[in-house]
Amino acid sequence: MNNEKKNIIIKELYYWKDNKLLPETYCDFLLALYTEGHQEDEVLTTQKNQARKRITNGQFLLYSMLLVFLLAMLLVIYFTELSFLLQIALISFCLISSIVVTAYFIRKKALFQVPLSVTLIELLISSLIIVENVTIGDRLWIGLIIILNCLLWIILGRVYHVLYLLISGIVGLVILILTIIT
Repeated sequence: MNNEKKNIIIKELYYWKDNKLLPETYCDFLLALYTEGHQEDEVLTTQKNQARKRITNGQFLLYSMLLVFLLAMLLVIYFTELSFLLQIALISFCLISSIVVTAYFIRKKALFQVPLSVTLIELLISSLIIVENVTIGDRLWIGLIIILNCLLWIILGRVYHVLYLLISGIVGLVILILTIIT
């Protein structure tokens, strides 16, 4: 078999392995067969490294954007005298942007834990601010919002196998129950 055909097959096998189109053991066996024991081709290694660098820069930009949105939301809520409707509009924009970025990271199967955490913190803060202003600080509604947020954290922790979300949700519920009891 000539080298060109062999390289095409090897690239396809790496693609199948990366996208889990075949079990990893099958891909490893076929790669060992076609590469004659030399698993990594230098060209493929440099292409993978370049792709990782590009993704990392984009991820860093999105992470930074999320943190800026979180800080902007906190500044709008606590340090400005804007009207309630304008605060809600800015909070909604920040929250929707965070949800979109989190969905992007989850879809790309990248490191989504940071965007998910920031989004959940923004959701907690914004829902508490809205309920506090609408119900004029009614403790029943604030407790209900905290319970719903903690349950959401527990559910997402179980679905995405994020242990600290699961623990945070449980600890939040326990603290809320202890606060109600005392």
